[in-house]
Amino acid sequence: MSACTFSDLPGLAARLASVPGTRPVGLRAVEIGPQALAHLPALIRQVLPDTAGGTAAVLRDDVPKFPRGDGRSGRGAEAGETVTRLLAADHWPRDVIVPGSDGHVYADAETIGAATGRVRGAALLVTVGSGTIADIGKAVSARLGGLPHVIVQTAASVNGFADDQSVLLLSGVKRTTQTRWPDVLVADTDLLAGAPIPLTRSGLGDLMAMFTAPADWRLAQLLGMADSYQEPLVSLVRGHSDALLQAAPGISATDPDAIGLLATLLALSGIAMGAAGTTAPSSGAEHTVSHLLDMAAAARGGPPALHGAQVGMCAVLTSLLWQRVIRLLASPRVTPHFPSEAEMEPRVRGAFDPYDPAGAMAGECWQHYRRKLARWRANRSQLLDLDWAGVARQVAGLLTEPAQIAAGLERAGAPARPCELDPPIGQATMVWAMANCHLMRDRFTVADLAFFLGAWGPDEAGEVLGEAGRLEAAA
Repeated sequence: MSACTFSDLPGLAARLASVPGTRPVGLRAVEIGPQALAHLPALIRQVLPDTAGGTAAVLRDDVPKFPRGDGRSGRGAEAGETVTRLLAADHWPRDVIVPGSDGHVYADAETIGAATGRVRGAALLVTVGSGTIADIGKAVSARLGGLPHVIVQTAASVNGFADDQSVLLLSGVKRTTQTRWPDVLVADTDLLAGAPIPLTRSGLGDLMAMFTAPADWRLAQLLGMADSYQEPLVSLVRGHSDALLQAAPGISATDPDAIGLLATLLALSGIAMGAAGTTAPSSGAEHTVSHLLDMAAAARGGPPALHGAQVGMCAVLTSLLWQRVIRLLASPRVTPHFPSEAEMEPRVRGAFDPYDPAGAMAGECWQHYRRKLARWRANRSQLLDLDWAGVARQVAGLLTEPAQIAAGLERAGAPARPCELDPPIGQATMVWAMANCHLMRDRFTVADLAFFLGAWGPDEAGEVLGEAGRLEAAA
């Protein structure tokens, strides 16, 4: 799967460029497979020859990453050290270690500013790690005027390696921010198989958004709340959904073929987001719930659960919410509401001020939410005359049964309900995150529609959690 998908990356980029409204793919090379790391020097010579002879800044955190088994046996070199050694023939490598807190690195302004200062002057940036460290690397590359950038992926944990966007912390709120495509992505499946298994299961969870987020994206288009929906970008990943679900047990067992499939689909998901110019192909209500869970964890002063683990569990809940909304849209009378700013601003501030009494978090969320509210109100006449049953029919094909999503997670040993996360999420926090997820950002999702139809709040969120519990018991 991985070899044939990226053997003609220019061809893939050309096909996506033919889709109206898409942006050029900035990735120039992707290498996924066993011993892919050994090809790093040749890839750099081929794609980034002008960097030869200069300094290569190796950006990473201080957590060692070993290929499968090597961390226990001591036979293999740590990934960062291997990268430094491989670069030495053509560059002057220097380590840039990003400090963390309790084993976690945060993509906030202070961290990115410090990393940018330490990388400045290098001819090449090579980011070694997963998740947040890749977001930091893309942000540093952008700040330094498009510094050539290679990402060496060390875990198949999220889909944010292969796009030109970074999830950054702004006023305590996670915001997707335009940064820069990496020039090269290397995903050595031997190295990915050595990552802690929760990270690998997190990658599967992140991909479970394919079963809910595209429906949110299509919904926004049908309601005049967004105009960027592109079916070819959805099918780029969604077309492999059956293969992913079938591979779930192998992903848990770190089977090489399953890990290669997972890494490939994560890369394709990133490319789809970059080509779309938005994370909407892979990020809907399930992600906003996860972002609110992160806010709650930060307010408690503790680390959040893994991003993808939360997303996968939230995809089950979002799928259940979608079932409710589909039934509602099929009813004889659908009556949307159009609240004013005067009504909604106190609601937004009341939702977030308890987690940040200074008000910065609530202010950031209100700044984004009010734009969405303005579009909704401007579409009033169109929405009052809409064929709501027709909307339901058009999004239904993008949805998957909640039980199927949960079963895929369970077969991989991944969390399918809040109590299975690490750390587990309590009922009150889950209800708060679900009921208020639509207030966080500008993007329109099923939670927004349910709210504007008078069918979403703490009571309904609690009911969905109950349905999820019964779903698990039935499975």
